[in-house]
Amino acid sequence: MSERLPPGFRFLTPEVIYTDRSLVLARSEEVELLKREAATTPRRRCRLCAHPGPDAAQQDMLIVMHGDSYVRPHRHFGKSETLTVLEGEAEALIFDEAGEITQVLRMTPYGHGGVFFYRMPERVFHGLVFRTEWLVYLETTAGPFDPARSEGAPWAPAEGAPEAAAYAAALARRTSAR
Repeated sequence: MSERLPPGFRFLTPEVIYTDRSLVLARSEEVELLKREAATTPRRRCRLCAHPGPDAAQQDMLIVMHGDSYVRPHRHFGKSETLTVLEGEAEALIFDEAGEITQVLRMTPYGHGGVFFYRMPERVFHGLVFRTEWLVYLETTAGPFDPARSEGAPWAPAEGAPEAAAYAAALARRTSAR
């Protein structure tokens, strides 16, 4: 795997790349690398972590997701998350406790007419519906990484579940009708 990466980059998993560089820079080459790697993963996503490791207090990630990816609605405990769109379009969905959509944010890069940045407060169920082949975005959140600080929505199928594709398609239809 690592022979596909530039010097100073390493895979943590097929979807997660870290760098040993102290000054982390991203150009179009890094985005194209992430897209190539994402295209080979089952969940069709890949991220470059700019922070030194999972224990870092601040977690900065350049993330690419293919348009047929599914992100289970989820929420975080004890931390917020920011998202800044660099390329592509999506809807960020905000849900109530019962799974009803309470807000749809049309996400686009700056200057394209939509919301390009959000800071999602903790304990708010949210998810994404993709509208372009690729969504490229920056995400920042507090570390250290701990899966127990996030919860998948109990009313939404888990990623990889047989019913996940149908659920994602239904969300896409519901939001496009708004």
